[in-house]
Amino acid sequence: MKRNLLASLIGAAALIAPLHAIGAGINATYKPVSGNQWLVDFVVTGDGAPAAINDFTIYFPDASFASLSLGASPGGWDSIVVQPDTTLHSPGFLDSLALGTGIGNGVSIGGFEVKFSFLGGGSPPALRFDINDANFHAIYSGLTTVTAVPEPETAWLMLAGFGA
Repeated sequence: MKRNLLASLIGAAALIAPLHAIGAGINATYKPVSGNQWLVDFVVTGDGAPAAINDFTIYFPDASFASLSLGASPGGWDSIVVQPDTTLHSPGFLDSLALGTGIGNGVSIGGFEVKFSFLGGGSPPALRFDINDANFHAIYSGLTTVTAVPEPETAWLMLAGFGA
């Protein structure tokens, strides 16, 4: 009985794994600015499925984020930031459209920056994203990988410790 169950679970995992292997990876590096103000830098990496990433959307939950503004966008990309709407329970988002060839297999492009107010406690979380086709339909969804940068107080404490 246990062997059959284990074999079934392994078989199911082998069938499901390829469904999650396509798309892209988006890394988010958060940097505290002051108070509840943060900056996030996104690096998007293509994995070949689709052949090129020409459009993506990253969502900022309405209950945790406010005052979104576009900090930077790399050349060859048209990026827009839309504010979260708590009345409609609608997340804010960053949408970026390639004006050229997009992001190919094994290629990473950074410099997508958003400034925001974080309304939650601690550091901002991973964010949901979509990779979109030419008709702006999501063809892959995932969560950003978060790289945290120490808060300023931590950095000062470390520097003070080295001097003592």
